[in-house]
Parts: sequence; structure tokens; C-alpha cells
Amino acid sequence: MAVEVRVEPSGKSFSVEEGQSVLEAGLKAGITLKHSCRDGQCGECRTTIVSGRVAYADEVKDKLVESDLEGVTGLMCQARPSSDLVVDAPEVTELEGISIQKFPVRVLVKEVLSDDVVVLRLGPAPGIEFRCMPGQYIDLQMKDGNKRSYSVGATDDSGQIELHIRKMPGGVVSGFIYDELKAKAILTAEGPFGTFYIREGETPIILTASGTGFAPIKAIIEQLVREDNTRPVVLYWGGRRLADLYYHQMCLDWARELSWLTYVPVLSEEDGSWDGRTGFVHQAVVDDIPDMSGHQAYVCGAPIVVSSARTDFVEKCGLDLANFHSDAFL
Repeated sequence: MAVEVRVEPSGKSFSVEEGQSVLEAGLKAGITLKHSCRDGQCGECRTTIVSGRVAYADEVKDKLVESDLEGVTGLMCQARPSSDLVVDAPEVTELEGISIQKFPVRVLVKEVLSDDVVVLRLGPAPGIEFRCMPGQYIDLQMKDGNKRSYSVGATDDSGQIELHIRKMPGGVVSGFIYDELKAKAILTAEGPFGTFYIREGETPIILTASGTGFAPIKAIIEQLVREDNTRPVVLYWGGRRLADLYYHQMCLDWARELSWLTYVPVLSEEDGSWDGRTGFVHQAVVDDIPDMSGHQAYVCGAPIVVSSARTDFVEKCGLDLANFHSDAFL
């Protein structure tokens, strides 16, 4: 039996069928709520519950905080309404007109950039018009049904999609892509998902990436270039070693050519030949920008990087939580 969800302050509503999450049903109805991982781990979709009740599968409950358990807030990607529901969740109107699609893609280019990073350029099937906001991600499904989420590193006028993929230890999908996937192979893509994109404004922008979390950051910077941006932007990109910063030269070129962009590479396991910044990338940001009030911060990378940045940027540096936007790679 379907229940009704009303979203405040917009007043829009949609039906949720049995077994659907609030987020899933909203996306299907064309109502986008803030979200990222869709797996209950990042917390981006945590929303205030005004009235009504939700339930969670047993395996999700270790991802809940006290306010979720009390029914005050809820993880919309995991919450299944057990009654009609009212939530306080500003709708993400900037994504209106961008539809989620499932479509075949052909591998046009496979470029190995390091001993564990590969870039794919995918071409949607004829007749498919793929649109996304720079910073969003897609699900990529192999022929055996296994799928993973990857941020879009770039799109162009032809609709081609660029993905940056790190081969993870023991990773079934990433290992297959790095070691075995061939150009011209046909895969299935679905998306775009996520609400990680640049918000309008005049305030300075802090971009923080770890590893292949650089992919959506790259797309965002290229958007800013196209829009003749004048807002100050500082890019922090962290990795264990220089090879992990697989587009390091591109970033150096940007910093030289773009008056509004500063680039700070950070290595956590430098070998002695590195004379740049060392340590954890989010800590470098905190050290350099102790007062983040009046800034927008965008962080993409490993969950520990995102969660550490959220805590320190807000609690130590005074960043307004509403100005913290993230995409955690799971």
C-alpha cells in the first residue's frame, strides 16, 4: 500500500510504494532531495521528519544516529515510510530538467594513467541525450550485473562521459575495468545521481579532493572556466604519492593560466624527493584557512576524508554546515 510524502517548504508530494525508500520514490517522481551515496553511509540525505514514521532494514541500523532512532531525523535513502510522512527538506531545484536514465554506453577510450588509475571515455547509444550537472555521478554496470558508482569527470557536447577509476585491492569491478575491459565494450550506465555541484554565489570556493575524488572536482573547474568565473577558488588535491595526482600537470597549468585558481597538492607518504605540502589533505585546508565563514566547501574522496573535513571545517573553522557539500566514494 502506497503512502504519501510531503516535502516542506515546497509543499510538493509524491507516493512511496511498499519497499521503496523516500529518496528513490522522490527521484522517480522528479523531486530531487539532497543525496550522495544512496547507501546510508555519507549522511548527505539526513532530513528532519516533521510528522510520520519510517522504518529501516536491520542491516541499516548501525548507520543511524540517535536522532534517526528517535524519529526526529531520517536517512531518506534508506527510510521506508510506515505512515504518511512530512519532511523538512528543501528541494534541489537546480536539477530540474535533468532526468535519470538507464542506457547502454560504448567504451570509446581506455587510458591507463598510473599503476592503479584508468580513465574511461564512454559514448551513449545513438538517440540518448545524457545531461548532468558537473559533480554528479553515474552507476556503471558490467555485463555480469555487478555495478559501481563513479563520478563524471567531464562531459562534452557529444554527450561523451569521462570516468576516473581507481583499481581497488580486491575490487571485483574496478579490477575488471583496469585489467580486462577493452575499448568498444558495451556497458550499462544509469544516472545522473547526487547533489554535488557548485552553488551560485560570490563567496570564495574551497575544493578538496583525495585520489580519484578529483573527477567531479575537475568537472566543476571546467564548468567555472566555461562560465568565466571570477570567484576565488583554491583546489587541494591529496594522495599518498605524486603518481596518485594523475592530472597534476593539468592542475599546475590551470593555476598558471587562471588568475582566480590556486592549486595546493598534498602527499601523505612522500618519499623525500617531494618538496611540497605533506600530511592529510583536509588538515592542510584547515591550516591554511582557519576562518571558513563566508566560504563554500566542496569535498570529494574517501569517506574518512569527507567526514574529517565536515567535522573540522565546521567545528574548528566556522564553516556554515549548509555551505559544506560532499561526495564520499564508497
